[in-house]
Amino acid sequence: MQKTITYLYPDERNAANLKMYQDRTNQIKAFYFTRESYKQVYELPCSLNYAIYFLFNDSEDENLVYVGQSINGIQRIEDHIRGKDFWSYGILFVTDNNSFDKLSIDYMEYEFIQRFKKSSYVLTNRDVRPNKPNISVYDFPNLEAFITQIEFLLSAESIDIDEQGDKNESIKYYYPPMKHNAKLFVKDGKFILAAGSEVKRPSESTQEWKDKNHFKRGNAIIDSYIENEKVIEIDGKLITQVNLAFKSPSAPADLITGLSENGWKFFKGLEELRGK
Repeated sequence: MQKTITYLYPDERNAANLKMYQDRTNQIKAFYFTRESYKQVYELPCSLNYAIYFLFNDSEDENLVYVGQSINGIQRIEDHIRGKDFWSYGILFVTDNNSFDKLSIDYMEYEFIQRFKKSSYVLTNRDVRPNKPNISVYDFPNLEAFITQIEFLLSAESIDIDEQGDKNESIKYYYPPMKHNAKLFVKDGKFILAAGSEVKRPSESTQEWKDKNHFKRGNAIIDSYIENEKVIEIDGKLITQVNLAFKSPSAPADLITGLSENGWKFFKGLEELRGK
């Protein structure tokens, strides 16, 4: 079924960093903002309503996310400006008629945390709610409809929670040199390292590189994947448990070798896509 999204850019000089968008047949609207532009969201309609929000980084190496809720909309972001430095942009969701309430944002926060746990995103929440909120069977369909609409609006900004895909769909894989046990596929402009691929920590030799942060950063990424159970050790090898999505092919290539690679050349046949 086709859907139409309407975008509003409140500041034409700042269009890439601040926008409000909505499927006008639905009450849910989204505010996209960066760390630098979030204060301008205060001036937009409904921005202080009950909300569910997501904070993201903008990195080639690793996708991070924080899932939160707010009883006063954009005002909650003030705390994250001071308390969290990993994120570069956020998306906040409210309804025109303020039909979210405390129970609904509790439930949606819990559900989105569970969904992001199963995705390639590394969840940065530390105070994760252990138990699913109790909701009435009468409220459940409405809340699930909220979640479906928010997932759709997230996907409009290339935030795909389900990189795992349909197991029955036909996928073209790209493979590294034979000595590496891994495979990659491309979906919606993202380069996805398939579950079951072997990855490596940075080689000890990279400590001597000009880029002194490569070794430390690479180990931190592996550690976060292990902590989030996206990578586990099997017979001394580090194996991905979910599909991991990246903005470029070089990041997964680096992860496979523990070195620095040109991903376009590393995966056989992938360079043919560059001109398409």
